[in-house]
Order: sequence, then C-alpha cells, then structure tokens
Amino acid sequence: MASWLKCTTVDGTEIVVNADHVAIIRPYNKDRGGTGSEITFAAGAPSSLVVKEGRQELTGTIGN
Repeated sequence: MASWLKCTTVDGTEIVVNADHVAIIRPYNKDRGGTGSEITFAAGAPSSLVVKEGRQELTGTIGN
C-alpha cells in the first residue's frame, strides 16, 4: 500500500508524492538559510523536486 507525502513546490503548487518512489529527502540550501527540502526519486522523471516543507514536516505527513 502506498504512502503519500503532501507538499508544496517553491512556486506554490500543492502536490502529493508517492513515498515508495523517494530515494532521499535532504535539506535544500540549508547553508544559505533555506528551510525547504529536495526530494530525490529512485527512478523516472523528474529526478528531484524542491519543496517548501522541511524534512521533518514531510516525514510526519506519511500516511495512507
């Protein structure tokens, strides 16, 4: 059964990502004060996506 991540892209679009296809979630531009995350997918296109939510916010939203 799939788990889904609800998140918002940097341009404000709300999306839902299948967590089963995510390889890694890491902070985006943390060294420059960024608060978002980069989601990298295991395969397919796009290979990564930048979202406004932090890693802890995203992993807290995993559910069915």
